Amino acid sequence: MQRLKSFFRKLRQNLKFSVTNPDSFNEVWTFYSNGIRVISMILILLIISSVVSVYLTGGFDGIFNDDNVSIERRQLESQSEKINELYAQIESQENYVNNISSILNGEVQEGLVLDTVVSELSDVDVAKMNDELTEPERQLAKKIKDDMSTGLTGVNESIVYFGSPVLGVISQEFDLNNHPGIDVVTEKDMAVKACLSGTVIYAGYTRKDGYIVIIEHQNKYISIYKHNKRVLKKIGSKVQLGDPISIVGNTGGNTDGPHLHFELWHDQTPVNPQEYMSFSR
Repeated sequence: MQRLKSFFRKLRQNLKFSVTNPDSFNEVWTFYSNGIRVISMILILLIISSVVSVYLTGGFDGIFNDDNVSIERRQLESQSEKINELYAQIESQENYVNNISSILNGEVQEGLVLDTVVSELSDVDVAKMNDELTEPERQLAKKIKDDMSTGLTGVNESIVYFGSPVLGVISQEFDLNNHPGIDVVTEKDMAVKACLSGTVIYAGYTRKDGYIVIIEHQNKYISIYKHNKRVLKKIGSKVQLGDPISIVGNTGGNTDGPHLHFELWHDQTPVNPQEYMSFSR
């Protein structure tokens, strides 16, 4: 304790600080102070130099800039949303691939979970949509009460009577290797009808093809309807020829305008729908 007191007494003693010319030994500059003031001045100079160094290197921007913190937070939130979206897309694609695999193998999965298609609201007034049968469909309805009992003809047991899902202009025709279906441009909000009676085995959404409906028919036929605006049937629904199943739309990334992409498969092979039905008005 005595040593500490002695040390502080020495610090409080006045000291003389001077700058001397080494050649003439004359004092150039002199001032009087004590040890406490000198130490305090040194500490102040160190603090000031540290602050200036941090400022010049831009360190304060990274520490005190709220904008940077906000930007990082927004980036993290955006990345989180993208990750969730990718997980949803992957799950949807997996369901789509599994269902298509079952379709092509002639199997109908039980207990499939319907996507959010049917539960979503739409701005389409279902009561006002055009779902009336065309004249050829009326004549067909009179001729057969149930197309499931229609007689078969031809070597491949092709079903004779098919109804057109929609009527319009074909913008892209069937190509077995590059386009296994046809694109039909028709009126806005036109009802899409089942081309034959059967069971809905898929009704969902994919990023590429939008809202899709797939129906399994008798004699190894499957019909696929893509880019719909809204789906009107659930998985497992029984449909008859001419029943409205969806509404023409422009959903999915693989489309550039409202139309129906329609595919007809027989025995796990795509066939040209124009050889089975007419799409002209």
